[in-house]
Amino acid sequence: MTILSSTPPDERVVELAHAISRLLGWTYFLCWGVSSYPQLLINYSRKSVTGLAFDFFTVNILGFGCYTISSILFLFSPVVRDEYARRHPRSPEPTVRWNDLAFAIHATLFSVITWSQFFFWGYKRDPTQRLSRTMLALIAMCIVTILVSIALALSGIADFEWIDVAYTLQFVKLFISIVKYVPQAWLNYKREATTGWSIHNILLDISGGVLSLAQLVLDSSLQNDWSGLTGNPLKLFLSQISIFFDIIFIIQHYVLYRSSSESSTYSHLSPEGEAEIGYGTLEPPPRIPRAGGDKRSRSSPLCRSFGEEEQRSFGRFRHGSEGEGAPNELGLRGREKKDYGVGDKRSDEEERGGLLGSSFSETFTRVGDTGATGE
Repeated sequence: MTILSSTPPDERVVELAHAISRLLGWTYFLCWGVSSYPQLLINYSRKSVTGLAFDFFTVNILGFGCYTISSILFLFSPVVRDEYARRHPRSPEPTVRWNDLAFAIHATLFSVITWSQFFFWGYKRDPTQRLSRTMLALIAMCIVTILVSIALALSGIADFEWIDVAYTLQFVKLFISIVKYVPQAWLNYKREATTGWSIHNILLDISGGVLSLAQLVLDSSLQNDWSGLTGNPLKLFLSQISIFFDIIFIIQHYVLYRSSSESSTYSHLSPEGEAEIGYGTLEPPPRIPRAGGDKRSRSSPLCRSFGEEEQRSFGRFRHGSEGEGAPNELGLRGREKKDYGVGDKRSDEEERGGLLGSSFSETFTRVGDTGATGE
């Protein structure tokens, strides 16, 4: 049995369908609303915002602000609602619901809070985390577009109405939704890691997208007119955009960069330190060639000069020690403080320095000998 048919459905079926629609709507609100919390908690626990794309959270404020205003217009503006009824005579009731407005207001609020963590919470932030010129130009273009639509509605040029202003706000939000996901996806690609952001956010986001789309389809079916889909382009395409990019993020996290997200190479670091390395504030330590490795690495002038300088430095230290009565080079290791005279007492720091110097000297000597025989 289909609800969309030429014969009127049973009233109980319609009531049940409306109840399911409300359930879908408020469930998607919970999914999309709760998806804002994991990132806030992660930032709070790490006391850091490294690993996050600043463009994403900046443009989010403008996008959800447009979503909020357009929802208010469709729900409360008699002018916009009358214009909608004229354009959709078969289904004069807009498919914008109260849960849409609740989600838009909630998302705007949390976008502002998350954005403020970059500046006012004292969290660690990489110097490269700033608004890009490209994103600044896109934001300016969106604002200019909105202002032009308002001017056209006021002047009445080309039959431009206030409902078109509401649609302009919706299309700006759609454009921002496409643009805002790209920096985070690109950042994950460049870092080859998803450390520093919450995958739970994405799982909730894709769930909300599916439920939102299901509610819109059900509402249009109840109106017996599929123009309800095109009459609410924001809800129609926003859910699809979210699902598309969420699939990309899920693939990045669980398939492409799974090893970096499960067990980081820098697992000995704190969570914020690990994220900073992934983001680029710290570079991974350079690979040190083994003694029996590349001949060119061992025989390079830089390597030889470094080894010779270290040997001379540690050699002077050992010779000086011998001049003071040290039995031999290795005697420094097993000698205890009670063996020194009153004038020969050394601090713990000097003792450790001597041990370290002797150990490094022997290591460089072995490497030099190995390099010489290898050549």
